[in-house]
Amino acid sequence: MRDFSCFREGAVSLAAAAADSVVVGGGAGAALDRSLQAATVTVYKVALSSRKELVVRVMWTRGVAATDTGLAVAVDEASRSFPSGGASDTPRRSVVLASSSPQLLHKKRGTRSFVTEAGTVVTIYWDTTDAKYPAGSSPEPTRDYYLAIVADVELALLLGGGEAARELARRFVAAPWRAFLSRHEQLRAPPSPTAALAHSTRCRFRDDGAEHEVAVVCRGEEWDSGDGEMAVSINGKKVVDARRVKWNFRGNRTVVLGDGAVVEVMWDVHDWWFAAAAGGGGGGAQFMVKARGEGDGGRVWMDEDMASKGQPPGGFFLHMQCYGR
Repeated sequence: MRDFSCFREGAVSLAAAAADSVVVGGGAGAALDRSLQAATVTVYKVALSSRKELVVRVMWTRGVAATDTGLAVAVDEASRSFPSGGASDTPRRSVVLASSSPQLLHKKRGTRSFVTEAGTVVTIYWDTTDAKYPAGSSPEPTRDYYLAIVADVELALLLGGGEAARELARRFVAAPWRAFLSRHEQLRAPPSPTAALAHSTRCRFRDDGAEHEVAVVCRGEEWDSGDGEMAVSINGKKVVDARRVKWNFRGNRTVVLGDGAVVEVMWDVHDWWFAAAAGGGGGGAQFMVKARGEGDGGRVWMDEDMASKGQPPGGFFLHMQCYGR
């Protein structure tokens, strides 16, 4: 296990922006709307039978009121990166050619069609009328909803379930290949210096791997003494446990999970810790967990030189941002 505890200020943000620039377009995923109570962006890469590649972004948002939820979808063209073997081979990571404006789906149910700049005909079907949401501030529904994206008469993405979703799956042929690239979550952090910042989510770090629960916590007790704790757990087991956050507010650790996945865990709670301690309450904390990509080798994945040049890391990554009130 490797542990790196000293990064220059902004290293996490720089690495996150480089990764998000590939799957979100221009790093937009690294700067969500701080006026929101919570937001989640999931990003998928889809290959159609025509060998077109699409990057699909799905954003769920929640305002101050529990009923103030929102949904937006963006479909972007990506550079072709399939090897000659075809869609059954593992495609290389590719850059979005042109980032389009998200389609804001204001109604609870409906259908919307549009054509991308490259001529791909896209239709979005959705119904969140009876959607059920998890406890807490998560804006993403867990059941009783569906969201389907059809591109050139192929089912590019289907989320949720129910009879309507099954009917769409029967009507359209599924695209031959799809990958889950990233998940980006934003939520409000407690305003009090002594309050605990805690959040958990679930994700898969590889398509054939198990689902994992990732939980983060950061709590302060006595600021003058530098006590407190910052911890990251995967499947209930602590993989990071920094007892003196005053000196361990940034770091990185490599972890091997039970299903064989190798992940890099990175944290930067400097702004949340010191802004809260000073009574500002406006600082943010960032946590990132990324699956080791095949081409990463032994290099630390958030290498600042690579990030500053816009060179993204391979492999799925989870990015959680917690902002002060």
